[in-house]
Amino acid sequence: MQQKKYITILILATVAFGSCSKDYLTLYPEGQINGGNFYKTATDFQEAVVGAYVPLREAALYSFYLEEMRSDNTEYDYNAKDRGGIAYEQIADFMDDKSNGVTALVWTADYKGIQRANVILDRLEKISDSVAITPAVRRQIIGEAKALRAHYYFELVRLFGKLPLYLHETTDTRNAIVDHRSSLDSVYAQIISDFTDALALLPAVKFPQDGRWNKGSVSTELGLVYLTRKDYAKAIPLFESVTAMGYDLLPSYADVFKLSKKLSQESIFEIQYKAGTDGQSSSFIYRFMMYTPDTKGVLGVKYSNTSGGWNVPTDDIVAAYEPNDTRLDASVAVQKGHFNGDGDYIPDSVSSILTVVPNDTTIRKKMIRKQYQPSQGYGINNNTDDDWMVYRYSDLLLMLAECYNMTGRSGDALPLLNKVRVRAGLTPSAETDPTALADIIAHERRVELAFENARYFDTRRWKIAEQTDGGPFYGMDINSGSSLQDPSFYKRTVFENRVFQKKHYLWPIPQTEINIDKNLVQNTGW
Repeated sequence: MQQKKYITILILATVAFGSCSKDYLTLYPEGQINGGNFYKTATDFQEAVVGAYVPLREAALYSFYLEEMRSDNTEYDYNAKDRGGIAYEQIADFMDDKSNGVTALVWTADYKGIQRANVILDRLEKISDSVAITPAVRRQIIGEAKALRAHYYFELVRLFGKLPLYLHETTDTRNAIVDHRSSLDSVYAQIISDFTDALALLPAVKFPQDGRWNKGSVSTELGLVYLTRKDYAKAIPLFESVTAMGYDLLPSYADVFKLSKKLSQESIFEIQYKAGTDGQSSSFIYRFMMYTPDTKGVLGVKYSNTSGGWNVPTDDIVAAYEPNDTRLDASVAVQKGHFNGDGDYIPDSVSSILTVVPNDTTIRKKMIRKQYQPSQGYGINNNTDDDWMVYRYSDLLLMLAECYNMTGRSGDALPLLNKVRVRAGLTPSAETDPTALADIIAHERRVELAFENARYFDTRRWKIAEQTDGGPFYGMDINSGSSLQDPSFYKRTVFENRVFQKKHYLWPIPQTEINIDKNLVQNTGW
């Protein structure tokens, strides 16, 4: 069953999850879903698990601001006429503070998911033995709830560091505040424990996939947890196990992101969305194309898009692709357009970045192509089918290659690296020097996983963010020059100078949380 199969039901059922509100102590009319008359049957718990997936969507719609747009892969298109997105600009410019509302959105979404997982686990322990839940169903419920809780905590700990560690349902003010911030070791120990339990409980991978956590996705993320902790000896067998589960690269890199290839053989875990009016849609392309009063040239329908201009590919990432790398054209597109009499940018068409004609006077702006699916029709504005990819098989191969290289097995790393390179149309690497190979693997991760939120976490675990994320911030239009690698190919206007400080290895704890818990210590420097 796919994540989305039960979501419509769960939109109404979310009130069943724990809350500190006194309203949940009252009696509700018969037939109304709430904590008092829910969690009575196996179906209730299965539906509740699907509800615990929902915050994945909420977090993904904002996490790219904190992750990809904070890296050297993307920036934003400066729009002097509309300053409504100042909180997003501050993030990209390293000028945000502890009161930035976007940071709080990701924190809140992840903790909402944790609360929902906790409710499921606690309520399952308390139900009467007379409730008919088979051992197999019970294992599935516990496994998914623990995998979800571990995933939410893993995103939070990498973004914010030490965390309040909630392991039980929050029911009232007496348990609304736990230890103010548990140590990193404690948080990671819980993540590892939850994923380890989930790995033992969840089923093997089956194709076609259903989008739920399984042994493949859990092994991949648990392996990344160990890789993040530099515990390569524990990461390697997990990654190796995934290579024997039936995953493989699709022949064409561009196919990975097509709507027809959702949950493909290359997909290990993706956050699912579905266009429509039931609250399951995504809107990534509206945020990634330009701010414009007329979207027809890009989307085929006229709409005043006030959400755009974010996560714009930098010239640095474009120049990072080697000649003939097919991933560039599949990852970055160009909007060609003009300014109207009111000074608004109107994109007239979308074209390949490889077909841009030097010295053409058309105003061109770059756009992420991975979420650009014209075949969707865009019948409802700000409403698309695009999923968000979390883990792909190429990511797994490169992580395993990194582990091999870091443990003196560069010869074993090369076939994994080259499988990814050859698919991209590049020649295999023969490098076996560990230091040089580490740089090649790092570069390969950047271009292979561009715009998928991997770069931010990679530069931080490699401790190179000072070199990659700081420096001048440019608003850039493709302008002129002889090639993509020619600096004069871009019209560059400096708006801000990104100043990366040591504190930027972590985000600030949202001030709204500290206002609630006065003993919640802020991260250093914020």
